[in-house]
Amino acid sequence: MRRGQEERMGFSEETIASVRGDSLPEIDVLLAASAPDGAAAVPAGAGRAPDPDRLFDIARLNKMLGQLPVSPAALPPGCAALAPRLLQVRLRIAAMNRKAMAVTAEASRALAGAGLRHAVMKGPFQQMAVHGDPLRRPSGDLDLFVAPRDRRRAAAVLQTLGFTPMEQEQALWWIPFLGEQHFRRESDGAVIDLHHRLQQAGLPDWRGAEGVLDRAATQIHEGAAIPVLSPPDGCLLMAVTLAKALLAHEPCGWAATELAHWLARLPPSDRQRLDGIAASAGQGHTLALGITLARACHDHPALAQGAGPLRDLPADPAVLRDLVFQPWQRRAEAPRRRQMLRMLAKGRPHVLVTEAARAALSLRVQRVVERRTKPSAR
Repeated sequence: MRRGQEERMGFSEETIASVRGDSLPEIDVLLAASAPDGAAAVPAGAGRAPDPDRLFDIARLNKMLGQLPVSPAALPPGCAALAPRLLQVRLRIAAMNRKAMAVTAEASRALAGAGLRHAVMKGPFQQMAVHGDPLRRPSGDLDLFVAPRDRRRAAAVLQTLGFTPMEQEQALWWIPFLGEQHFRRESDGAVIDLHHRLQQAGLPDWRGAEGVLDRAATQIHEGAAIPVLSPPDGCLLMAVTLAKALLAHEPCGWAATELAHWLARLPPSDRQRLDGIAASAGQGHTLALGITLARACHDHPALAQGAGPLRDLPADPAVLRDLVFQPWQRRAEAPRRRQMLRMLAKGRPHVLVTEAARAALSLRVQRVVERRTKPSAR
């Protein structure tokens, strides 16, 4: 489970170059395959047929290869030859995620034994909660959340399991500004991201983030109780993830689809809880942004509620869909960093000022850290 291996391969300039231009037929295939209520029909437009190689690359960039069918008959015309490659992907996902689940259970037992509250944020257990299937998307690392005051103790517990801190030279930036620290175990390559905040510099802070530990749900895995995010918190985390991706101009079809599936499964009582949690966390506009992006990609009644127009965000669903799936096509229409913060902090000028200053300081510290580490990389 090497950290970010799939992402680094997928985001190479060569792959981006291979999918520049019209990818709408391929995106339509992905949207049909990942519809919240089951597979939808692929639109039969007058344009070209999906190209198999472009479909594979667009799906990989958006972390959605696991959404495509492995049966040749279920693939679009002309794409049946992808079936063996997709089967290999499924087998690799199965191997990675089974290992991830075992390591997650191991770390969870150790943290619980030390009396430390924690919750699994993403990965196979989240996929199980949303889809009833833990093998939808590869999990190369594990994301655990603990209260800020428990960060050091949790890190010490992970070290007793053989994990050692990674990127120590960048800790000055990762820990205070991104609210996370990465650990790797040499014996099996397992990686754990230990989070003590739910925010990224440049976006509004998630107030009262420790509340996710109070609301955590439980999944049973091989007799062990694994604390996971509650469905409302899972929805809100996906909205934050979409905001981060939009800010970084990263393809994020998987997150828009995940949010659509979350919302489609929420009962009315949890939908109301989600609105309340988002408001108290200062993430109301972030949730609206996430729902707007998900609605531009998927047509489902659950996405019709609670997402009015947002300032500085394009109104055209086709543009929004491109910002999700192929942001390199829409750099001119994408909100700028300051626009994003102003949009998500609307009505709270103190948040705008505070987070703008923190983002500027974050960039400055990042540059300092990079200058310090360059000589050692030679």
